[in-house]
Order: sequence, then C-alpha cells, then structure tokens
Amino acid sequence: MMLVSLTGVGISVRAAQDGASKPVDAVEPAVAVAVEAAGVGPVVVAGEDDLFIEGVGNASDAPEVPAEPDANYVRFSLGAEYCGTFDRDSLDALSSWFQLRARIHYSLGVAATPAGNFKVKGLAGTGNQFISSWMSVASTMGQTVPKKDFYMRQIYLQNDYAGWQFQAGVIPPNGGDITDLGYDTDGWIDGGRVSAPLGEGRLELVTGIIDHLTDPSAFQEWGEWNYFGAKLVQPLPWYELKGYLSYEYLEDQNYVDMQLQRTWELDEGIDFLGQVEAIYNFTTPSWAWGVSGRLQTEVVNVIVEYTYINRDFGLRGMLSEDFFGFGHRLDVEFNGDIPLVDGLNWFVMTDLTEQRLRVRAGFNYGFGASTPGYLARFD
Repeated sequence: MMLVSLTGVGISVRAAQDGASKPVDAVEPAVAVAVEAAGVGPVVVAGEDDLFIEGVGNASDAPEVPAEPDANYVRFSLGAEYCGTFDRDSLDALSSWFQLRARIHYSLGVAATPAGNFKVKGLAGTGNQFISSWMSVASTMGQTVPKKDFYMRQIYLQNDYAGWQFQAGVIPPNGGDITDLGYDTDGWIDGGRVSAPLGEGRLELVTGIIDHLTDPSAFQEWGEWNYFGAKLVQPLPWYELKGYLSYEYLEDQNYVDMQLQRTWELDEGIDFLGQVEAIYNFTTPSWAWGVSGRLQTEVVNVIVEYTYINRDFGLRGMLSEDFFGFGHRLDVEFNGDIPLVDGLNWFVMTDLTEQRLRVRAGFNYGFGASTPGYLARFD
C-alpha cells in the first residue's frame, strides 16, 4: 500500500492495493441446497485505532488499513478480471466470464467526546451475494449475464475508547485479523461487536444475524438472531507465534476455531507469513482446516494455500473467504504492483479442487483521500 501526502493541503491520497476476489458463479450447486436447508435463504448459482482489517485475507482480498487512519476517509477499489472454470479431469470449460468490481470503503468522523471517538463507517459495492463482490458482464460461452447490482453492504457506528472498540449496525463479519477460513470480507453481520484489550492481545465478542445471503442491501428488515462469536487473540511465548482461539454459534451449529500465525522478516523488503488453522464443528461433527504461506517482496507477492472443508461442515464453511467448494482445495496466486501507476496492481491465480480448476487474471486499481477531524468535539 502506498500513502502519498499532499503537503499543505491536509489530505492524503491512498493507493490501496486490492487483490482478487471471487466470481459470481463460484458456488457449487450443493451449496444452494445446504444454505436453503439452513433457513437463511438460497444461494443463486450462475453455472479499522482501527481493528477493521489487518490485511491477511485469502487471495489478497482484504483492503489494507493503516494502524491509525484518519477519522474521515474514502477508498475506491476498481477491478477487472477474466475468470474461467474447467472440469479438473477433462479440462472441459464449465464457465468463462469477464468480470468487473467496484467497492467503496468510507468513514466519517461524527464526534470526539470524553466517552470515545464516534465514526460512521461502511462498505458499498457491486455483487449480489455474501461471498461475491464481482459482477459478470460478458461470457465467451454465451451464458446469461446476471443483473448489475450495487449495494450498501455495511453501514455502522464505531466508537474507539481507551483501546476498546464498539461497533453497531450492519458490521464487517470479521474483527481484526482475517484468516484462511475467516468470513468473506464482502459479507456482513446485522448486530454488534466489542473488542477489549486483554494482556498483550484482545478479547472480541460479537452477536447478531447473518442472513439475506443473496440480497446484500444493508437497508432491510433484520431477521431472527442466529449468530454469536467470542475470540481471544494473544502473542504466545514460543517462537514469536500469535495464537487465536474462538467459539462461534451459527444456525444451530457450534464451532471452535484454533489458529497459529507467525511472520518472518527474511531480508529487507522480504517478509513471509505462515498460518495454520483448524475449525471443529461439534454439532455435525466435522472439520475444516487450512495451511498457507505468503511471501511478500518489493517485486512480486506469492500466496500458496491449502484448505479442506468437510461437506457436513455447514453454513460456516460456505461463508468463508473466497469459498469455491467443499473438500480439498489448493490455491496459488501471484500479484504485484505496476510501477508506472500508483495504486494499480496485477494478479494471476489458480484454484484446484476435487472437481474443478479455476483460472483468473486481472487488474485492480485503488485510490482515495483522507483527512483528520470530527464534525463535533466535546471536552
């Protein structure tokens, strides 16, 4: 991510890098049946003083947020890609799309008070599913082009006070860090979250509703309560590890998530992030797990990730970052900056599952502006 200050103006222009996300036709038919059975609604199959995001989402999809962003900002992310899906054994084409994506992250400083700093924040963007912000615009196979949608996906009030953070409204589905099996960053929770400092880490509690999976509009009636989560994040005393332990309840299913993470600084400008994660569903019972490595250099970034989601794992697995199907999956991605244009980057990636192969390539362009200050200040 690049941050360029315009001296004397008081506004900074942020060229935020955004990697690839998921296509509209990425969900296999079995998911539609399972989600409908969960009572949350069918999936349509077409063929952050800010803890918001720390930027380790799958496929580089999470927008990077500075450690202390200004109270007021707007960040635009525009993407274009080709996405082709093929049968793994025969390599027969199953779908072939040109896709576009537009997303807007925003924050408005409302009031600075002795009880904390209040902001209205949110996300607006294209796409018509919880797990997709890409919209298909043309097919090389004559497939029917779905309708073009642009929604307010998230809008919420956030208060930061003495290391605590409170969110209420249609909030991001993840708290601070986004892991291999974390919720898709394009999604939402109708409810609230509190994050409290605890030791050298934090404790996070969140509750609310996850529904309307194919209707991303934040301006609609809330459904019945179906979600609770508690997460503990702490640095561990061994090998510079960071540990995560969480419990989640979603649609009558109970999950425990365990994660380990470590970053190595291999050389100047070269970092490697390793991560392992395992989630156990006590209700089914069944497992999901993931192992990933991310090499970041000044020229190119390389991501290799293996995940497994049991077919009995339930809705929690279907809403994970960049979901592409149950069973075993191997992802490989290369991405990097295009030096001549600030905020422009390229990506090439492939996903291999038990039944399908997906190939994607494209570009993303990010830009924005920010400024400090609040509409009102109370001492």
